[in-house]
Amino acid sequence: MPDLQTEAIVLRRADYRDADRMLTLFSPDHGRLDVCARGIRKTASKLKAACEPFATGTYQLHAAGDRMALTGFFLTEGFFPLRGDFERLTQASYALAVCGSVVQPDKPDPGLFALLQLTLGRLAYSDINGANLLTGFLLAFASREGFAPSLNACVKCGAIVDGHARFSHDGGGVCHDACVPYAFRISSGALAYMRRVQSSLDATDADSRADVSEALAVARRFVESRLGGRIKAGEMLTW
Repeated sequence: MPDLQTEAIVLRRADYRDADRMLTLFSPDHGRLDVCARGIRKTASKLKAACEPFATGTYQLHAAGDRMALTGFFLTEGFFPLRGDFERLTQASYALAVCGSVVQPDKPDPGLFALLQLTLGRLAYSDINGANLLTGFLLAFASREGFAPSLNACVKCGAIVDGHARFSHDGGGVCHDACVPYAFRISSGALAYMRRVQSSLDATDADSRADVSEALAVARRFVESRLGGRIKAGEMLTW
């Protein structure tokens, strides 16, 4: 890959050697970029902001073998208010991890990048309940990745589900009691909330906190089942 300048966000970072850091960046135009930030942990380094979690900006990169080396950075957004709220910080970290599980090198995904930026911005700068925002993110993410859950028609018989319902994570959505009796029972309030958010990303604080919490648990388990396993960042989530 030749030298490049691209917008990107830090998905992950790890200390390397005495003063370096390895970064995983998500670029809307280039997908995942593995970058070495040499000397970044030295006191005199002028590029420290480029290695902070959630840092979004213009990265200047130099080709160095199978990785890129960081040579310049201009910060456009750091989502700094997240650092003062542990709950919202963990929710934002989970959103990063979910994106990081699907972003691939040389696979542009401007739509997913925009969804992530929107979610982080609302977590950082709005007063809307974070669980509400994260549920909307997960449902939108599932739709973008091609595995949106069925929230109206039973995944077993195809008939519309009204009243008592269950949610089959393996089957891919809601079902009747009689069709999949061993599936997770979902309340009518949580299901109605998920239906609305899936179609419009309409997140407000008018929804019952219990319904939102239940919906988030269902959405999280569903997405992780489709991604092939638990996402470690989710272990810190509270709701």
